[in-house]
Amino acid sequence: MVASTPVKAPQLVTIKRLPWMHRIQLYSPKAARMLVLFSYDSLAAWALAESCPLVDAFCEYPGYVNVDGTRVMADLWVRGCGREQYVKIEGGIDLSSERPDQVPTFADVEVARVSSDWLLRYQVWIDNWLQINPYLVANARFVTPEMLDRVAALFDDARPLFDAEHAVRDIDTQLARTAAGPPCALQCVAALLQQRPLAQLPHPGIQRPVRPVRSVSRGPSAR
Repeated sequence: MVASTPVKAPQLVTIKRLPWMHRIQLYSPKAARMLVLFSYDSLAAWALAESCPLVDAFCEYPGYVNVDGTRVMADLWVRGCGREQYVKIEGGIDLSSERPDQVPTFADVEVARVSSDWLLRYQVWIDNWLQINPYLVANARFVTPEMLDRVAALFDDARPLFDAEHAVRDIDTQLARTAAGPPCALQCVAALLQQRPLAQLPHPGIQRPVRPVRSVSRGPSAR
């Protein structure tokens, strides 16, 4: 992991989409904007960055990096506590920019090479967050601080989401699940860090749980 002074986030690169490529659209509460991703591995990597409180900023397709002497498009850039890291998914599709000569190449940066098998280890977490994210996008503005504190108190110990919802059944089910999103993420991070050193994770740094947003989305769509 490369330690540095606070880093300005790179700019999203316009990717040249070929006819056979996936196009996955979704809203990111953390970035407060729509995202377009081009593979399900990229979607999985985004879910880790989005849900992990260790990440305070990210950018998909930030520019080129050098991997084994080859200039390749990074799949993700993540930042936290003054540290940054570029993520390249191994075995993924070869992406290029509409104007590659105008896209920067980031030299002397830390590049985490992530495989599909590595992402598969956290598939349950990823799948859970892909279900939770639409609730956060659509309902977070309706969750009060008191409601959030009440639900968060249920996660001192590990418990299924259904049990937490049942414990606060006087609260609307959708709002209870929305409030449970950030505590679930913190709990998953604690378990994850027991299995793998922080320096080996594709998401450095730390931040508070995501703040409520006012935009509405029905979740990721692909075509």
